[in-house]
Amino acid sequence: MIIDITGIVLTPGNGGKDCLGNGEHPGIECCCDECDYMLCCLAEGEEDCFHCKDLECPRKML
Repeated sequence: MIIDITGIVLTPGNGGKDCLGNGEHPGIECCCDECDYMLCCLAEGEEDCFHCKDLECPRKML
């Protein structure tokens, strides 16, 4: 599980659609600008997920 410094659980990838920190949820601050995983949300495919070395990422593929 990835938790932002604000305490928001982050789910990178999928264009940021599944992430609570994407700025689209009322009462939850947008975390994208300072997120270490923002590039995962901008990527076109899942190929990088196959090579991801972050064991905390919920989208890591084995």
